[in-house]
Amino acid sequence: MKEVIIQKDEHGNISNSLDYISRFNLDKKAKILDIGANYGSLIFNIYNEGYNNVNGIDINKEAISKGKKAYDKIKNKIKVYDGKKIPFKNNSFDVVLMFDVIEHIPNVQEFLEKEVYRVLKKGGIFIFQTPNKPINILWTYFYTLNPLNKWWTEHCSLQTYFSLKKILRNANFHNIFIEKFNIYTEHNINKVKKRIGFIAKPVLKILSNLPLIIYPNFYGYCTKGEDI
Repeated sequence: MKEVIIQKDEHGNISNSLDYISRFNLDKKAKILDIGANYGSLIFNIYNEGYNNVNGIDINKEAISKGKKAYDKIKNKIKVYDGKKIPFKNNSFDVVLMFDVIEHIPNVQEFLEKEVYRVLKKGGIFIFQTPNKPINILWTYFYTLNPLNKWWTEHCSLQTYFSLKKILRNANFHNIFIEKFNIYTEHNINKVKKRIGFIAKPVLKILSNLPLIIYPNFYGYCTKGEDI
């Protein structure tokens, strides 16, 4: 994989997301949509790997504007949307990505069913990552020392393992698979180190060995189509 290009104030773990996506060996001709693209860094790096048919959408106008300036090659591939209606026709994409996005969407099951499912082609794959609700609540309370902040509004749809599986099933997805993926990364080490200092690495090592049901982040995928 080529060197990963990101912006200085990037929130998401772009490198880790790319590593996870690479496991799927997606066809280079696949039409890919990244929902919650922010600056477009994820799809820009996917584009650099030879995937020319990429698109990204986000509700943040400033982020999209910055992304268009930073990533000239895909400036026409990233756009602002209203957070409710995905601005593409039915059955448009082979792959839909949502990394660190599910937890931010009100009425997320309805969005998954009426929008994500709608724009996926039959047999298409939905690839996602989202934090584990109880672990994220504990971490945020510890990290901010103040639970009564905008986090509660922004993280309006946090999921447990069981609720995540349920909303995906109720949104008509099939072949639902939720798993652990590496959290012991440079991005996470630096993030945790800012709060707890030199014990960041051992803490992340411990978290890395937790069982899936209490693992900090859920990674997974599902498909539009019948169970295999």
